[in-house]
Amino acid sequence: ASVTDGMILLATLVRVQYHRPMAKARRNTATASMRIRDFLALVHEGVERRMGRRLADFEWRQRFGYVQYYRRCPQVHYEVWAQKKTARLEIGLHFEGEREANYAAAAQLATRSEDVLASIGPEYELEEWTAQWTRLHRSFAAPALTAELADEAAERTVALIRGMEPIIEALELRPC
Repeated sequence: ASVTDGMILLATLVRVQYHRPMAKARRNTATASMRIRDFLALVHEGVERRMGRRLADFEWRQRFGYVQYYRRCPQVHYEVWAQKKTARLEIGLHFEGEREANYAAAAQLATRSEDVLASIGPEYELEEWTAQWTRLHRSFAAPALTAELADEAAERTVALIRGMEPIIEALELRPC
């Protein structure tokens, strides 16, 4: 089977079958949306609090609308991306290196779809993101960036890291 066939297989298996929505934040006078950088700083604090010393194995960086966590290889990273214009929040594992390595990683994840499902649940989707990059991600409405949403995003990010790290290591998916 081709890489694309494998990605379609995993995407089919991993499509949202059950959706536990993120904390609902309503945009009104009582719940104002915070600035993206402040929201992402709260996400990072929550990830740091939950990961503790295990976060020392990771480097992290916060840029514009996202925060990323990676080990040894920034091309393979976990990301929380706040998209204020579209009022969406994405949490995912991104492969943003060379095209061949990204597609090979997606194909290998597709062959381990049962392990992926068991590790992180059915809420994530594996897909070709651009002509070069691939990602395993979930995206959902985020009408307001709140402290409650940041805390839940941190919880889900840590669950993704804990669930996927053993698979990434076993498959040797980091090209660096």
